[in-house]
Amino acid sequence: MKICIIENIYPPYDRGGAEQVVSKTVQGLLSDGHEVVIITSCPQGNIIERDGKLTIYRRRPKNIYFYTEGHEHAIVSRIIWHIIDIFNIFTSRWVEGILKKEKPDVVHTHNLMGLSFLIPRVIKRVGLRHVHTVHDVQLVEPSAMILKAQENDWRYTGFPTKIYTWVMKNMIGSPQVVISPSKFLLDFYQSRGFFPKSKCEVLRNPITFDYSTPRLFKEKDSVCRFLYLGQIESHKGVTLLVEAFKKLIDQKQNCELHVAGSGSGLIELKKSVEGNDKIKIYGRVDRSKLPELFSQMDATVVPSLCYENSPTVIFESLYFGVPVLASHIEGIAELIKEGENGLTFESGNADLLLQKMGWCLEHRTELGEMSKKTTQSLVGLSQGEYISRLISLYG
Repeated sequence: MKICIIENIYPPYDRGGAEQVVSKTVQGLLSDGHEVVIITSCPQGNIIERDGKLTIYRRRPKNIYFYTEGHEHAIVSRIIWHIIDIFNIFTSRWVEGILKKEKPDVVHTHNLMGLSFLIPRVIKRVGLRHVHTVHDVQLVEPSAMILKAQENDWRYTGFPTKIYTWVMKNMIGSPQVVISPSKFLLDFYQSRGFFPKSKCEVLRNPITFDYSTPRLFKEKDSVCRFLYLGQIESHKGVTLLVEAFKKLIDQKQNCELHVAGSGSGLIELKKSVEGNDKIKIYGRVDRSKLPELFSQMDATVVPSLCYENSPTVIFESLYFGVPVLASHIEGIAELIKEGENGLTFESGNADLLLQKMGWCLEHRTELGEMSKKTTQSLVGLSQGEYISRLISLYG
């Protein structure tokens, strides 16, 4: 089968879990003997890469800035960028040319923001089968982020948002199949009238490491180590976590916080913990180093302040036998079995987060028992299972 995958950014320009899922999907399809064509963006140029059965088309879309540079621009520029992005006819024509040339059996779209939301219409016009995976709330909220504590604010419920939602509903249409990694996100869209004629499926994300990846289980010492792994952005709750942890070390000294990831808040975060040897900030960590990093940890903290779909860090942490302490938010709540593979706390509540971290320090034995259970309660699919399910949906 020849499959075309369209995703706004793809390695080496990736930055989040959605790109890891797409990368894992491509690897699985190639391993299964399929031919894969990727259409994606890049910061500069117009590039075609070929490697066996894999072809990658990269192009910088015509717009006032590149997709990942939005945080550097004022709100007026961002509004103009989004309008151009939705109706980017230059990118849609480029995509149409590739589809007519490559003639894939199916087109699987992921995040389209940063390319063009005219692409679903192009796929339909060319007469190809269309499968779409939703990864976040970007079809309702341009920032792809809804803060849990503010979900009923005018920002998310007002007239501009309703207009944007109506436009996106018409732009995305009803692909033959819509995939959501969580029941929450599928319900979120269907309750707003999206995908009325689509076959909708909940398909958990694949574990982003191969089952053959070694799990390094090290004997724990007297220090309880917490890990944050993800984007260094305010909506991810990393600042809340650091402030709560500072209070924890005022009470107890036998703990450390390790922060790995990159983002617009990295420099400021480093400044806020200067001189504190209990908080270690690494910046972006190569994925080959993650097994060693997880092996040293007692718990992974996912303190998100915004709606989450199905965070890959949870799948990864459980795979490596590390329980998860996470905000009790929509898609996250579907993955955490309280007391079995992790613990949850009210999103944005620093006091409850502090209490839960304190519990981890005082109940190391129970935390250790929880760690043993995590590898028996994996919530992600293996690559083989995921690809098999995907191929059946490709039809």
